[in-house]
Formats: sequence, C-alpha cells, structure tokens
Amino acid sequence: MSKQSVRRPAPKRRPQARKGRTVVAAHSAGKRSDRTSWIIAGVVLAIGVALVIVFASAAKKKTPTGTDWFKGDRPAAASLVAKVTGVPQKTLTAVGKGSVTGLPEKLPGTTPLATADGKPRIVYLGAEYCPFCAAERWGMLQGLSRFGTFKNVKITRSAVTAPNGAGETDPNTPTFSFHGATYSSPYIQFEPIEQQDNSYQSLETPTKEQATLASTYDTAKYTGSSSSGAIPFIDFANEYMISGASYDPLVLAGQTHDQVATALADPSTDISKGAIGTANVITATICKVTGNKPAKVCSDPAITAIQAQLPTKPLG
Repeated sequence: MSKQSVRRPAPKRRPQARKGRTVVAAHSAGKRSDRTSWIIAGVVLAIGVALVIVFASAAKKKTPTGTDWFKGDRPAAASLVAKVTGVPQKTLTAVGKGSVTGLPEKLPGTTPLATADGKPRIVYLGAEYCPFCAAERWGMLQGLSRFGTFKNVKITRSAVTAPNGAGETDPNTPTFSFHGATYSSPYIQFEPIEQQDNSYQSLETPTKEQATLASTYDTAKYTGSSSSGAIPFIDFANEYMISGASYDPLVLAGQTHDQVATALADPSTDISKGAIGTANVITATICKVTGNKPAKVCSDPAITAIQAQLPTKPLG
C-alpha cells in the first residue's frame, strides 16, 4: 500500500490687529488639526485593515479542510455512510474484482470459527494509523453492509508521522474506523479490533483467541510472503484469510471522505476499482462461508465469478 528652541515674546499689536491675527491663526490651526486628524484616521484604518488580514489568514490556517489530518476518530455522518453502503448494484456488478491484486488465501479449516448458533465469525485486526487498513476499510464497510447493519462507524485518517519521527507510508489516507462501532447480521458475526489510534496509542486489545488466529495464520506459511503479522488481517471463519491491503492506498491520496464516497459509484474510477473490487471479493468470500446466503447478494454474476476463482487449497 507529507512547522525627540526658546520662543521670542510676540510683538505687541493693536487689539484689532491682534484680533485679526488670532482669527487667521485659528483658521490655519484648524486646517492643521483636520489634516492631522485625517492622517491619524488613515493610519488607524491601515492598521485595522492589516490586523483583519492577519486574523483572517490565521483563521484560514486553523480552519480544517477536507484533507487535514486529525487525531483519533470522529463520528461518521449518516449521509456519508449511506453513500458508501448504497453504491448502485449496477456499479458493483460492473466493477467485479476491479484492481484487487490478490484473492484471500485458503486456510486449513480444521477449527471452524463460528458462533454457538452456527453463524460464521469474521475477525478483523487493524489499526487507525495503518494506511493499508485505511484502504481496506472502504471495501469492508461496503461489502459487510450487504450482510448486516453498522452503527456508530467513525471516520479517521492514517498516520502522517511514524513513532520515530520519519514520514509515514501513504500518509493521511482517508478512511473509516470500526472502533466503538457495532454490527448486526442474521448471517455472520463481525469482530473488529482496532488496536491503535492514528497516533499509535493503544485502543483495543484482541482476545487471546483472536491474537492466536493472527499468530497462527498471518504467517509466511499461509500468506506466501516473507513477512508475518501484517495488518489488516481478516479471518473468514478460519476458511479464508486476507493479510494486507487488497489494492494500493495511493489512489485515495489527497481525497476527502466525501470525494472517495462519491467516486465509489463510478466504476471507471481507480477508487471504485480498488474499494468496490475489494468489497466484491470480501462479499464472495463471505458467501462462501455462509453457504451463499443471502441468495440475493451471493447470486450476483460478479460474486459468483470471484467465488470460482477462490483457492481451494491452503498454501501451507
């Protein structure tokens, strides 16, 4: 998957002359006084204008823009979530797998991951600072919403600076966060864990079981990668796994949340090809573990085509 004179006595004059002189002097002094007043007023006005410009400039700098990084997460607007989850069906079908670079890996499936009443469990481990998780969440929110309903979803942005002070990879990527969110579905149980915020502070801790899933399957043995412990990590009922981002986070660079959500509806955009392609792959994988329920979702030609491409044997 950007800090400082001795006055002589006045000569005696006749009263009239003195009177006349006094009037002229007063008139002249009045002009000087008016001129001085205008000068002072002009200076004050100039200073006032300068201060207005300074304060306006400062206010502009302090006013957040759509791509400004912010710490932690914030409640997502209902209209934003609706735009992401309500992408037209014709777009979902048109995108298909999109630009997804790899499909989920098959797991041994020796220990089924399900609830007591048989619903497949989907376990996600990620973090708000992570740009790869940031990219993946757009597809997760869209895809999972086909099987259930989210509440209290947040928005956030990936980290800009790493803990060592170095610039972060794909900084300030717009995304959602599942921290504090709830999800209800008659078909699956979704268990999201956002382990750290976008300042690398601890948020949520996986259970011993969830941590064991990652340490067992998020390894070179099953990912085909030389690295282990990558996030995002998604376990689909211990039958399939996603480790890492499904597409390049770079396509989200410089975008606002609303701009990304709008682009999802256009199947020709790189954003839609990445995020909706991911949503379709996630959907196909979930359909695989639910026995293709619900049929309305799982029978879409784009979903059945992706299902047919899912691996049938684990790498390990």
